[in-house]
Parts: sequence; structure tokens; C-alpha cells
Amino acid sequence: MKSNEIMKTMMERTRRDCIDCGLCTKNCEFLTKYDMNLKDFCNRENLRYSCFLCDTCRAVCPKDLSGREIALEMRRKNTAGTFSTKFMKNNYKLRNNSNKKSSDLLFLGCNYPGFYPKTCEKLIEICEDYGIDWSVDCCKKPVYELGDKPALDNLSDLFKEKETKRIITCCPNCFHFLKDKLEVEVIDAYQFLIEKGIGTIVEEEANIFFPCSDRYNHEIFKSINKFIPNYKDSYKSVNCCGLGGGAKKHEPSIIEATKNNLTRLNTKNIYTYCSSCSGIFRTYELKNIKNVLSEVLDVHEEVSSDYAKNVMRFKFKKRKLE
Repeated sequence: MKSNEIMKTMMERTRRDCIDCGLCTKNCEFLTKYDMNLKDFCNRENLRYSCFLCDTCRAVCPKDLSGREIALEMRRKNTAGTFSTKFMKNNYKLRNNSNKKSSDLLFLGCNYPGFYPKTCEKLIEICEDYGIDWSVDCCKKPVYELGDKPALDNLSDLFKEKETKRIITCCPNCFHFLKDKLEVEVIDAYQFLIEKGIGTIVEEEANIFFPCSDRYNHEIFKSINKFIPNYKDSYKSVNCCGLGGGAKKHEPSIIEATKNNLTRLNTKNIYTYCSSCSGIFRTYELKNIKNVLSEVLDVHEEVSSDYAKNVMRFKFKKRKLE
């Protein structure tokens, strides 16, 4: 491929290469609602925050075109309405970090402590036994996905100060967003547990809801699969949990359709490994939501309804040596 071809933006590629096959529209509730394909989407900047960024369109597109990349390009050109997210997340107001040196560092992110506090406590205990410190902070992906500039230097400076060489992530969003953007190595919590010989095998048939970030490459799930051998991919027809890309507040009808679709499938359980998916599923009043990390650690914690209380408690949580 010529260098000038590599440099073409996704919008330019889409306008040139789209063959109007309709597969993207057929497989995306957002595109279906507005009766458009990806080429049409390039001309609808007003809908840039209505895309859930799940990239199902790319998975089915014969030309490898991406609605996610189109939306991000348009968002970067016009970042109106992103101030509050940038203010809250770039210098995360509820972070809890220390100056303790830690070659490995448990990076809890910002949502796991809110939705699964007991599971986070268990993982902290395990890590502390190995002399591993922990961090509550935001990976900055929410800022990036709204089109603004993520303050990754804040994390880089933290890891340098702590002499951290590797971070252990609970959240698939943290893992996938940070793994190619930092000088430190990024692994998922399941890989860490396998290294240490820790974790219980889930024997029951588990209906996995794959988060958008891991749905098409299963990079994290390759580790998870060792703990959940009897899984079923029961939610292929659902594009996104409903939180993707900040589109939730712009597309309530699609959120309602997602809820109805999940309810209609009515499996005996729904296993998640993204705490954000768990959180919105609770608002849908879905039953028997199980978090993979919580099950593997034998905590068996239900998704918490006290998110605000939990994140405040973790903000002021003390370390063993403090």
C-alpha cells in the first residue's frame, strides 16, 4: 500500500471505497434508525455523538470501513459538549494513588470500584500479598471517545514516579485503550491470576456478553476462557450494552430496543467482564448478572447499586503501610 493511501482518513476511504452493499446498515441499529450507510454517515456530523462506537459495522464490512473511526474523526473536529467529561476524567477527581514504588501495579480504573467493591478488595488483598500496590484512576478513554485530548501524561508521570513496569487491569476498556499508548506493559487481571495459579474454574454453562472492546479479537477472553470452559456466545445480536461512545443520552429509543432485545433473549445467566456493562444491565432490571472476575475470585458479588458511595470509599481507602 502506498504511503499516501495509509494516510487517508477513514472518512476519505469510506467515500471512495464504500460499495453500498448495505451490510453495515443491516447490522447496526443506529444506522438502521437513520436509514443510512457508512458513506451517508460521513455527511451527518450532527449524529457524531449518536454512534455507540461498537464497530460492528467494521466487522461485517467487506472493505474494512469503520463507523467508530468516522464518528471519532467528526468528534475531534467539533468537541462541543465535552467539557464536563474532560474536567472530571482527565485529572480524575476520585483517584487514589500513592508514591509507593511498585514494579507491578494493580490498575482498578474508575468503574470497577463503584460496581464491584468487594471484588476489588479481594484483588487488592491478593496483590498486597505480593507487594503490589494499587491505583484508582481513569484511563482517559471517555475523554478520547468524545473527541477531546486524553491526558495520558498524568498516568505516564505516575508510573514513572512509582517505577512501575507493568500494570494489571480489571477493565477491558482500560486494557485495550492503554496497551499501545504507554511505555509500561499492560496485562489483564486474568493473565495475572493465571501467572500466580489463583482462581476458580466456573463449571456452569455461562452466557457471555462480550464488551465492544474485546468482542472481535477476544484478546482478554483468551485468558478468561481458561476459567470458563463452558461458555456460550449468546448475545451476538446485541451491538452494544448501551453505554458505548457516550451515545446513551442521545439515543434513548436505541437504548430501549437494546433492553428489550436482552430481555427477549432471557438466558439463565449473563456473564460480563466489563463492570460498565454490568452497571447498565442492572438498570435494565436483568436477572442473574454475574461478573467473571468476581466469580473466579469466589466473591460472587452482585453488581452494586451504591456506585457513588463505593467510589467515595475507595477515594479515601488507606493502604496497609499507610
